Amino acid sequence: MELFFLFMLFSFSLASILNQGAVTYDCPYCQPEQIHIAFGEKTNDIKITWSTFNDTQESTVEYGEGIMEKEATGSATLFTDGGKEKRSQWIHTVLLKDLKFNTRYVYHVGSVYGWSELFSFKTPPRGEDWLLRAAIYGDMGNKNAHSLSYLQDEAERDHFDVILHVGDFAYDMDTEDARVGDEFMRQIQPLAATVPYMTCPGNHEEKYNFSNYVNRFSMPGPDSNLYYSFDLGPVHFVSVSTEVYYFTEYGLKLIVNQYDWLKEDLAEANTPENRSKRPWIILFGHRPMYCSNSNDIDCSVELTRVGIAGMFGETSRETSLH
Repeated sequence: MELFFLFMLFSFSLASILNQGAVTYDCPYCQPEQIHIAFGEKTNDIKITWSTFNDTQESTVEYGEGIMEKEATGSATLFTDGGKEKRSQWIHTVLLKDLKFNTRYVYHVGSVYGWSELFSFKTPPRGEDWLLRAAIYGDMGNKNAHSLSYLQDEAERDHFDVILHVGDFAYDMDTEDARVGDEFMRQIQPLAATVPYMTCPGNHEEKYNFSNYVNRFSMPGPDSNLYYSFDLGPVHFVSVSTEVYYFTEYGLKLIVNQYDWLKEDLAEANTPENRSKRPWIILFGHRPMYCSNSNDIDCSVELTRVGIAGMFGETSRETSLH
């Protein structure tokens, strides 16, 4: 009898301890969504970003080679759209550092309140001497996106090492109090959760000082995802914001900061040592640097034809290409 009472006392005590540490599920919008990845400061560092509409109190990625035996944690920030409804969501970012090169990892993201489905990505080969495969496009909305299904299919067949989306997302991410942005991020998830999805802003991202673009993506750059660079195989990629020259109400300092950064970045990329390893330097931005005609709406803006010198009243003009 005494043994029975001791057993019952132990069982009640254990249950009490477990209940104290248990999580009460009261989180109706904690399921991860809008999952996408990007390179970090190195191409064997992968940033994983996703959204939840409630605060989950944690941002966790479980991952590994074939099995998810590793765990990494990150942080979440509250993003509030600038529209009338002031809709908000938590955007989570976790960095997976120093992964093995040329290796496929499986992962899912989430918290004690819920996990995403299983995804995988493959890190690029080590070094520079290999053939790089990239999908490059811009101006893709969440409606009439004819190329989206093909991109999803090709990404899942491991046909891309990187995706460059060169501005203009969703048309527009802020539309319907950012609901269109949410739907677009869900639509690109099958490819963006599998292949590093590298971006730059376009004119359609301008609303509320580019806040939907800046908050939704996690690039390796020094200034709110607006400009950055990364090395991949034989290529040094440089992403710039062409929009800082047009939407000057957000400050001329952005022009100066990007210019100073770009000079330093290109000088480093052009050293003999770096150029011998990566002979290709590819710069991408949303708008063309020059226009060869004057009867197109995109070429009618004086800044595109004149350049930054003309913007500040100087007399020199860039020569149009013919």
